[in-house]
Amino acid sequence: MKKIKIYIIIGVVLLSTGLFTACDTEFENPNNPTEDVVLETKEGLFALATGIRQYYSVTALRQIIEAPGITTRELGVTNTFLNINELAKGGAELPSESGGITNPWSNIIKAKGMAESLINGANTVTLAGGTKSGLLAYGNLIKSMCLGSLIEMFEQVPIDNSLDGEAIFSDKTTVLTECILLLEEARDELASEPMSDDFETTVLWSDMSLEKTINAFLSRYNLMAGNYEESIVSADAVLDSSDSTNSMWVYDANNENPIWNRTVNSADLNPQSNFGLTGDYIPEVGDGRIDFYLGADSGFANADAGGQALSELLGFFKSSTASIPIYLPGEMILNKAEAYAKLNQLDNAVAQLNLVRQKTNDPLGVNANLSAWSGDESDADAVLEEIYKNRSIELFLTGLRFGDSKRFHPNYVVPSEANTTNERNRNYYPYPSIERENNPNTPVDPTI
Repeated sequence: MKKIKIYIIIGVVLLSTGLFTACDTEFENPNNPTEDVVLETKEGLFALATGIRQYYSVTALRQIIEAPGITTRELGVTNTFLNINELAKGGAELPSESGGITNPWSNIIKAKGMAESLINGANTVTLAGGTKSGLLAYGNLIKSMCLGSLIEMFEQVPIDNSLDGEAIFSDKTTVLTECILLLEEARDELASEPMSDDFETTVLWSDMSLEKTINAFLSRYNLMAGNYEESIVSADAVLDSSDSTNSMWVYDANNENPIWNRTVNSADLNPQSNFGLTGDYIPEVGDGRIDFYLGADSGFANADAGGQALSELLGFFKSSTASIPIYLPGEMILNKAEAYAKLNQLDNAVAQLNLVRQKTNDPLGVNANLSAWSGDESDADAVLEEIYKNRSIELFLTGLRFGDSKRFHPNYVVPSEANTTNERNRNYYPYPSIERENNPNTPVDPTI
């Protein structure tokens, strides 16, 4: 316990010094350990890994869920704060200086930089084999998670941070390829050199299966990249694993659930009724996921932000210490359903879809408890639309709907004027003005 407290303290120091950003402004504190000291010892790397967990789960994860959640109508705005109202309106009017896009960019980039420092340190410090493989796998996982979230929000992103502030941007295909390579390296590291007890007991926590989480994100990113067979294989590696651990971000009184803090604990945001879905996508009567995620009626969003009906937020966000899944088991099943549909194996796709619809024993309690789908199983478009609907409900507030909407409905016309009722109000965000002012490599903003 004493060692863990020391690691947390050093991790906080690392966060406060800003050593892992691309900013070249640095104020020296002679009482702080230098970067060389903390990144050239095993203890320093353990501290950094612990700091990454805290920063990602509290600060970065909020941005990964909140901004896309507003853009795709999962969340309604109940406060007059300009940044979240700008996100709700979207369209061409969303300014590049908005905090609604600056905060996700800067916070996720920072988390990615921390992961890059961990990877570099693990490759330079002399470590026991299983300690090195654990740190590298963990660093690769976090970096891939950051890249995967950024590339759904922004049309191009830097794969590697740059200390001179002039990072090079890459397109979605290149970024997803890098995400997959990072995760494959992580998987292979652990296969060739299982993580040490030292790493596992000091850095990981009881609600974290590193191997399953790596495979879960391999399934996710292979699906996004169109590698459908590979996505199925990785999903099966999660679903068929003998490890029953469900990987979760865990919270306490000092590190509170960030979405609870923005919804239940504040007057800033609330979930939209019916998950923000309309028309044919509205959940069926009796869908158990409604009562899992949504509570009583909770008024309406601001008129300027759409005025939509809102509900009380439950599920993984109902208390300050509620754990948030790093991935959901249902995602793996729906990944398989979508991949089979894209491979034109519609029977297999519908079988996986029905596993989600008829689920009553989900380990996290996300059970639709519906009957089998009654649609036309020979109509690929109809099958895919039902998969999209179930992803929108099952994977509520995971940050995935923004990418799902673009993947399933690439030809959806997003109005250029502010619109508060459409499926999504942007395809990609403009690049933050702070990035453009400091990095000459920043691409031209997307039109919408």
